[in-house]
Amino acid sequence: MAGILATGLFLVLALLNLIPLVWGVLTSLKAEADLFKFPPVIFGFQPTLANYERVIESGFLQNMQVTVLYCVGTVVAALTLALPAAYAFDRFEFPFRKTLLLLVVASIPLSLGAAALLIPNYIYFTRLGLTNNWFTLPLIYTAHQLPMAIWIIKGTLEGIPRELDEAAVADGASHFDVLRLVILPLSRSALGAAGVMAFVGSWNEFVASTVMVDNPALRPVQPAIYNFIGYFGREWGPLTASATMAIIPILIIFILLGRLIVSGLTKGSVKG
Repeated sequence: MAGILATGLFLVLALLNLIPLVWGVLTSLKAEADLFKFPPVIFGFQPTLANYERVIESGFLQNMQVTVLYCVGTVVAALTLALPAAYAFDRFEFPFRKTLLLLVVASIPLSLGAAALLIPNYIYFTRLGLTNNWFTLPLIYTAHQLPMAIWIIKGTLEGIPRELDEAAVADGASHFDVLRLVILPLSRSALGAAGVMAFVGSWNEFVASTVMVDNPALRPVQPAIYNFIGYFGREWGPLTASATMAIIPILIIFILLGRLIVSGLTKGSVKG
């Protein structure tokens, strides 16, 4: 009975989450005359790709390409910094270790956005001349995603026996060798999960990308979608078409790496 209730609840939640997505996809395929019919037309309309053509003509594919570069750069930088940091937190004792770890944990909400830090970040970046550059957003995204990556990877390192480190050191390996030859291969699932979380968080970021970059050639996906909300109203067709296109890379990642995400999070952030 409990299994049936759990399955039913899961189906209801899945349906509630899929309805807006399906509605947006259908809206993106409607001509302007069908968008404002009342009662709304769900399936009885002639599909058109005019909205997608309008979005592509606006340069949205370039925005997606730029965003992919931002996200890949963020993932590489975040994982490169997070792995040795997690290794140090888990394997070594040093002054203020617990305090710094608590600071990392307290900073995890940054991965969901940091509107409260927007003004000081903008002031600092402006004074340093770092705004409106190709590295501006990857730098901010890396700072946002790094605490979550450290926490996920550290949780996995807690499950790796220290005896492996000691055996490698006894064979003459340095700490860097232990990190590269022992820790890295055994923490691939956590690295994958942290990388996917960093990619998705960077892809969906809106506030910093709207303020820190105003060059159209450097504009990522989310502000590009917002451009279809004009002063005189929303362009629902292009708006939903661009949103649908922006969802596709995320869906591909979760389809290809879904098991890796579950494995990495189960061994990582859920532990302890």
